[in-house]
Amino acid sequence: MEIVLATLADCANTSNDGKLNLMGLFDTLYAANVPVTHPSMQLVLRIRVEPAEIDRQHELEIRCMDADGEELFKVKGGFSVQALPGRAATFNHVVGINNLTFQKYGGHTVSIFVNRDLKETLEFEVAKAEQRARPAAD
Repeated sequence: MEIVLATLADCANTSNDGKLNLMGLFDTLYAANVPVTHPSMQLVLRIRVEPAEIDRQHELEIRCMDADGEELFKVKGGFSVQALPGRAATFNHVVGINNLTFQKYGGHTVSIFVNRDLKETLEFEVAKAEQRARPAAD
């Protein structure tokens, strides 16, 4: 099993025909002050499952931590994938994260485990608003 895409976005969904739609990908959240509550974001995963892993139950766990190792949230769930015999399958999974409060500025991580095996770690920053990078004027 492989996570071929893991990102944070303002908005994401999967269309009826299986297309993944993403808007507002980011790796930094800007805040004038902390603590700050971010109203809504999406953790977007695209997972490739090999033929031997099809039609079996799998465990998914997502953990968000700050730079000091304090856990902001943890989500656990299960999934199985059905596909044509002998063929790998890729599927999208969008996890809505609402009203997450960040107590301090700095680095944060989202770790994704499948069957208790760490598959991917996303890093993102909560930065002071005035630190925002701006394009140079011509």
